[in-house]
Amino acid sequence: MEVEIVKLKTPFTDLDHTYVYVVNSEIMVDGGFCNPQNAEKLEEFDVKRRIITHHHIDHVGLVFYSKKDVEIHKRELEFLEIYSKPEKFIEDYKRLFRIYGANENYADTLRVIMAMKLTKKARLLELIEDNQIIDTPGHTAGHISVLIDGCLFSGDFILSRTTPNVSFYPTYTSGVSDYLRSLEKCLKLDISEIFPAHEKRIKDPEKRITQLIEHYTSRALEVFDAVNSGYRTLEEIASEINWSIGNFRKFDDFNKFMALCETLAFLYYLREIGKVEEEKADGRVIFTVC
Repeated sequence: MEVEIVKLKTPFTDLDHTYVYVVNSEIMVDGGFCNPQNAEKLEEFDVKRRIITHHHIDHVGLVFYSKKDVEIHKRELEFLEIYSKPEKFIEDYKRLFRIYGANENYADTLRVIMAMKLTKKARLLELIEDNQIIDTPGHTAGHISVLIDGCLFSGDFILSRTTPNVSFYPTYTSGVSDYLRSLEKCLKLDISEIFPAHEKRIKDPEKRITQLIEHYTSRALEVFDAVNSGYRTLEEIASEINWSIGNFRKFDDFNKFMALCETLAFLYYLREIGKVEEEKADGRVIFTVC
């Protein structure tokens, strides 16, 4: 198997580049950050298939800057609208944060997308699971990975250093349980090496997958312990989590937004497995142990 690695810049400080993989000169995995320069580099490759792992902005450049056929999971199509209708998503999140008594203005961090004025150009084809396309939801609702000759091209599903964010959307609330199932599924596959969209290649897939399972299991317990200790509101609980980038109270609005969404994803998971429940108090929803 031949793998050509295309390293493309992003404007993010923590993940300042993303990898697009061209496999056997036939399959392109992911579409780079959304800008014309990255898309121009990818246009140089004459491939049979262009596959997008998920809808995040550093993976879908081809969708907005290429007129070629691009394959993406049907569940990701809904979320591509965040680029054409960001105001809808902002209002959905504001409404969600109001329900849980959190600062709804954190959702305004999404307004930066409006300035990009992105319009879909590619012909979008529905991606269907087969022996190469592996459904790996959790980071997003329709995240997929590509398995070729024992090599898993994992997008943001599995990274070598970072523990991927588990997404929470008003229309997608099962991220944690989906992510854990996806990891367990991959433990059963014959994977010799993982090629993530960021960071380093992973030579010991089983070890890394096991580490991630342990991390998210531990994070669920940490969230439960916060509720069990008497912290009730979404922001109170998020403030008690040991985030890798520091203290929630010192985060900027974007990172508070991300932390609140991930905390909510874990609270929904704990509710799903019968560990916590929701109650109404003072006009907002709070969490208590069962």
